[in-house]
Amino acid sequence: MKIHSLVGVVAMLIVSLAVACPAGATPPVPVETVTGCVKDGQMLIQTPERFNREKPLKINPCTNIPFDLQRLEGKQIRARAGIDLYNGAFVCPREVQIVGDCKPARADAPPKKDLPRQLSDDEADEIVWGLPEVQGMVKQMKDTKTTPFSMITGYPDPKAEPGKPGSFFEIYVGERRETHTVRVMTLLIDAYNGSIFVYDEAADRVIPIEQYRKQGRK
Repeated sequence: MKIHSLVGVVAMLIVSLAVACPAGATPPVPVETVTGCVKDGQMLIQTPERFNREKPLKINPCTNIPFDLQRLEGKQIRARAGIDLYNGAFVCPREVQIVGDCKPARADAPPKKDLPRQLSDDEADEIVWGLPEVQGMVKQMKDTKTTPFSMITGYPDPKAEPGKPGSFFEIYVGERRETHTVRVMTLLIDAYNGSIFVYDEAADRVIPIEQYRKQGRK
């Protein structure tokens, strides 16, 4: 094997390891090719569509792969990178191509004037942390190395009508342990009235939290 080919293989191995286990992340971090807008040192992913409602991710370039933030500011790019939703990071972008100037994401469209106000992220989080189930986790984990946490994994569409698909927050509630995290429950919060639903993993369906509590008492 020629020396430059060997160097290339070693370089790609280093990049793969860096993306698989970036500092402070919860491995593994999926690596995908995405298109999005670079703004203020962050990447707002626009495609694939499943990332449309995610918040912008902080761009964390690899030291051995150039990424010119100044040149790419305000540009729509296509790149392959680690998508670390847990830490809100766009990790080690490479194979970068400029598609054009930034285009507004669909989720950035202003809500219809006749729609009620949606809950803010903080208000949705406040509902979650006020639940007896979550407060019970807090008490149970007191004085241990395990801590409870919540993470918004899905955001409501500003254009969605009340009670319709897309009008809910999806929130991951879990335990943060020394080496990994464990999901305890997945909650859906109605972005308009704050109603709470739970994903019933055993039945693969979403149910009101009142029904979830009745099942727990059986």
